[in-house]
Amino acid sequence: MSESLKNKYKYDVVVIGGGHAGCEAALVSAKMGCSTLLVTTTIKKIATMPCNPAIGGPGKGHLVREIDCLGGAMAKVSDQSLIQIKLLNHTKGPAVQAYRAQIERDDYQKIMLETLKKLKKLKILEDEVTDIDAANNPKTITGVKTKSGKRIECGATIITTGTFLNAKIIIGDKIIRKGGRIDENGSYQLSNSLNKIGLKLEKLQTATPPRIDKKSVDCSKMEIQPGTKGPCSFSFPEREVIKYNKQIPCWLAYTNPKTHKIINENINYSPIKSGIIEEHGPRHCPSIDRKVVNFPNKERHPIFVEPEGRKSNRLYLQGLTTAMPEDLQLKIIRSVKGMEKAIILQPGYAVVYDYVPSWQIKKNLETKKIKGLFLAGQVNGTSGYEEAAAQGIMAGINAALKIKNKKPFILNRNQAYIGVMIDDLITKKHKEPYRVYTSAAEYRLLLRQDNADERLIDLAFNLGLVDKKRKLAIENKRKKIDTAIKELKKIKINSKNAWSYLKRPEINIQKLFKITKNRTKKLKIESLSEEILNEVEILAKYEDYIKRQEQTVIKNISLENKKIPKINYDSVPGLKFVAKERLKEVKPISIGQASRIAEVTPADITTLLIFLEKIKRSQKIFKS
Repeated sequence: MSESLKNKYKYDVVVIGGGHAGCEAALVSAKMGCSTLLVTTTIKKIATMPCNPAIGGPGKGHLVREIDCLGGAMAKVSDQSLIQIKLLNHTKGPAVQAYRAQIERDDYQKIMLETLKKLKKLKILEDEVTDIDAANNPKTITGVKTKSGKRIECGATIITTGTFLNAKIIIGDKIIRKGGRIDENGSYQLSNSLNKIGLKLEKLQTATPPRIDKKSVDCSKMEIQPGTKGPCSFSFPEREVIKYNKQIPCWLAYTNPKTHKIINENINYSPIKSGIIEEHGPRHCPSIDRKVVNFPNKERHPIFVEPEGRKSNRLYLQGLTTAMPEDLQLKIIRSVKGMEKAIILQPGYAVVYDYVPSWQIKKNLETKKIKGLFLAGQVNGTSGYEEAAAQGIMAGINAALKIKNKKPFILNRNQAYIGVMIDDLITKKHKEPYRVYTSAAEYRLLLRQDNADERLIDLAFNLGLVDKKRKLAIENKRKKIDTAIKELKKIKINSKNAWSYLKRPEINIQKLFKITKNRTKKLKIESLSEEILNEVEILAKYEDYIKRQEQTVIKNISLENKKIPKINYDSVPGLKFVAKERLKEVKPISIGQASRIAEVTPADITTLLIFLEKIKRSQKIFKS
């Protein structure tokens, strides 16, 4: 679908970058009927997985389910390219249970590219965007310029450049090359262009572990980590997308005192000690050198050994991230049981890059200073494929709505993990790459991965992102759940009904069927799918907690509905200086959002409410 453009061309939406954010943004923009151009430096690298060969996990898996429900591609492409899938936290509560899949990296890229090529409204251009054009008064996006000299006019632009802005690759105490990845160049002129149009840029760093040759490793010395049996799927939870005996295992290894000694004796060669890296990295994924330094009493650290595909000999060493010199990386790896003869295929490295602090964007991911310019993914200071993809789909939806002069599409914290993530991004201060956690969602029992389709299907259908067939399927699922609950409430077991009986911690749905077997004829719900039965059981066991969270949502909606007009925060008497500065930065649209801003205290909110009430009263007096 790549096309040779004239020096001047026009599209509704231009997406810059072909990573996970860019793919979802371009896909949904085209699906919504906008002529869309995806500009990427290397088409064969579209949707690549430069770090771990996996999708999902707590919080992240929830995002993947939500992306799917909004018409995105990540879930379906993952299902088609996975080599293992696992239900994590299955012994814990449903709020934190999530799917995680090991992916055949090359297949994922290939299938995603094929998916994009099928869209009639989408074109792909292999080039590099160097400049953003914006008209003044007010600043509004007008187009982009490319390295090859093309001028592309557009009504909206979505920047999804990942770690490529002004990026450099570091191993040991050296910058080994300029680039966003070890095998790809960075984008250097675009950073300057963003500065010129008024955006503030800062720097972050991230890193990736070494890859080793599977043929050089004795996996029998490690603990095998198999997938999950039975129905498991991001897009179709009731289906078994891969047979258990066809799944490829992962393995669990550990560092040891010898490993830690090598690191401690050579710690000055680590970029975190040499001073070549001063930027903040992801605390949730620290380097092995940082873990050894920060936890000197810990005798071992886990290493999850993950295959990069059925057809690949490369093993990804999750938990062994490091950018120490390559010879030391080899010593560290070979100190681990089972890896004594390991061969490095790609050394671990760090990347330092520019990003746009996210207080500069609105809830629809549009920049506050430039109309029609949207940001999604690591350029906003996040980490992870799933976070990027989720932002990408939201930016794509809102860019298309902007073109159509329609209201922005906003997901609130009580509707989706996507809403939690975006709200966190724009209201809280972040010194390191942001990632989604289930603990960040105060309504996580309402935002389970099993009910993502029920939460979002109506919204997606109204946007034209899913067809009527899928909507009817979800409505049918809802009806079956409601019918099952009614049936259980009618059946008596001793002095209680079956619904109340199911609330007992020692009783699951299958045990309940055995109890009722001799008391009544076969229950209708016994013929329902495992997916629906699982949700019925969750709704029974957590009914009181769910009701409590729903009541909290209703209570907090009043704060979200108290809108903040355009006001001069410097003129609010009694408001602390730091609160004024943060409120001016974020520009919250409601009291609810203002209350979540870092460094804005409950006392500041009370002061603000009193001020707004005074304005309201004075306006009433003036009108009368």
